[in-house]
Amino acid sequence: MLMVFPTRTHVYSMAPVGWALAAAGHEVRFVGRRNPREVLPFAETGLDAMWLGDDFDIANHRRVSLDNDDSMHGEHQLSETRPERYTEEYVRTVYDGWVDVFRWNTPEALLTELVRFARQWQPDLVVWDPMVYAAPIVAQAVGVPHLRMMYAADQTARIGAQYRDLRASLPEDTSPDPFVEWMTAEVGRFGADYDETLRYGVKTIDCHPSYLRYDGVDVDYLPARFVPLNKPMALPRWVVETPSRPRVLLTLGISNRQTLGEEETSVSALLDGLSDLDVEVIATLNAEQLASVDKVPDNVRAVDFVPMNELLASCSAIVHQGGGATIGNAVVNGVPQLVIPGTTWSERVSAIAQVKRGNGLMVDLEDVTPETVRSGLERLLDEPSFRDCALEVRDEMLATPTLDDLVPELERIARRR
Repeated sequence: MLMVFPTRTHVYSMAPVGWALAAAGHEVRFVGRRNPREVLPFAETGLDAMWLGDDFDIANHRRVSLDNDDSMHGEHQLSETRPERYTEEYVRTVYDGWVDVFRWNTPEALLTELVRFARQWQPDLVVWDPMVYAAPIVAQAVGVPHLRMMYAADQTARIGAQYRDLRASLPEDTSPDPFVEWMTAEVGRFGADYDETLRYGVKTIDCHPSYLRYDGVDVDYLPARFVPLNKPMALPRWVVETPSRPRVLLTLGISNRQTLGEEETSVSALLDGLSDLDVEVIATLNAEQLASVDKVPDNVRAVDFVPMNELLASCSAIVHQGGGATIGNAVVNGVPQLVIPGTTWSERVSAIAQVKRGNGLMVDLEDVTPETVRSGLERLLDEPSFRDCALEVRDEMLATPTLDDLVPELERIARRR
């Protein structure tokens, strides 16, 4: 049973493990809430999907949350990377806030319906998205093992480790852990007991490069090779033709486009920064994203969408917002990355990790100007070390076990009822 946050990026990130299990002869099914704006991505995976609970319009929820200074967009953000900000107040606020997010995403009526269905269907294994804590509750209620599967860097484990270390430094603090308190009550409703696998699963499948993983977190990772998956469509001929000059992909992902209709960075500044370079820019921007642009530069081909993996095969660099799937596509194609990190999840910490690894550079949102974008891209194109390192990282990823290779281990875990 696959349980995923119902948006395209999350669905695409989990689908490959479903394919691997289905190819080995297992029955695989997405189970969860229906997002009325994102039904098609489930069908595009070729895997069964079953909707339970009320509809979950994530775009509407995100728009409302922007007005309420909430845990995803407020002053205390999970995407924070500056160590000096990790005060006791910061750690507690972020940890408590995200427990609230997970609780908000796990209404009791939905849990009751999910457990009733799981007891009837009797899955042997639950694979779940880090945003969907209904999944480990359901697995615990019916007595089956469960695995998390990452779609980006493991921010929940990061803040969990910070909270753990904070509590260890304050032995006089006897207040309950809000996560343990909440999960104990939820599994208790179904006659089950709390255990620590409810935090991060029995194991966590991670298809991202090793440099994106944190040290000192209580997570048993199963590394796997990233599998590119993009919206299926007929490829334009030019995508597979060899460009006459260096090709650069500019993409800001689809999450903000689909849910907020606006970007965190200036599209005009990005395009202006690339306009004077002797490169061919493929910018995956739609009409709304281009509305603030006076003139699209002559060296820019603006397209609403093009399959990223296929296009990156001919690219010399990519400029993007730091999403996990975009990083994965760039890594398996050996493409150096200039990241303008967003603030939703792990974008900035991923950008910092890539700068340290040597296969990319970053420009912070507040530092985006045509000059900083141009300078960063010129370095990626002119200094061979970035390409060399990107190819090393690609080879490391290609040497990682595939999800097909992991199926016997997943089957062994499933037998531990």
